[in-house]
Amino acid sequence: MTERQQQRLPADADAETRPSILGFPTDTAEDADQDVEPVPDGTEVAGVAVPRDGLVYVRRPDLAGGVLALLAGVADAASMWLPWERGGETTGLQLVVRSVDAVREGVAELGRTGLWQPAAVAVGGAVLVVLGLLLLRPARGHRVSGVLALAVTLAVAAAVVARAVDAGWDARLLGPGVWCAAAVAGLGVLGALKAMLTAPRVTTAPAEPLPVS
Repeated sequence: MTERQQQRLPADADAETRPSILGFPTDTAEDADQDVEPVPDGTEVAGVAVPRDGLVYVRRPDLAGGVLALLAGVADAASMWLPWERGGETTGLQLVVRSVDAVREGVAELGRTGLWQPAAVAVGGAVLVVLGLLLLRPARGHRVSGVLALAVTLAVAAAVVARAVDAGWDARLLGPGVWCAAAVAGLGVLGALKAMLTAPRVTTAPAEPLPVS
């Protein structure tokens, strides 16, 4: 055995004893300056059970999903300050105020007048801002926030579609506020899907430092 082969033995032996997932070595948490969380018993990665000892979840923020949700909130604010009818002066905020007055007369009045549409957009955009802030917090995963964001976004999309139906699908009758509301739905869907489809990251636990005598 040559001297070069003797030097390779410790590295090969370390590779055999190193924790792996599906035969591939995992990243070490020492290289990534991130929060970690122990993996509970019975956890599976890609359908294969992994041992608890030596593996941890990396707690990290979802920057892309959070930024998309916050941009949806910005588009919602724009839709409130812009008119919802082409050539009109009635802004989305004024329609929301009218919707509050309509609620006092009954929910049926709110649906008959179509004032629920700007109200749904306003509330949905505010909720997306809160969920966007939650996505920016380090966590094992953000799928719950993603599901909630998707449900809220679908309500906003339904309001935009209903507004287009009331206009007879004539884009010339829709004001810039409606188009900003459509941007809320589009950005919200992208952010929600990003949060839902991002799987948790599993890595090896950092080695404990040896006591110094």
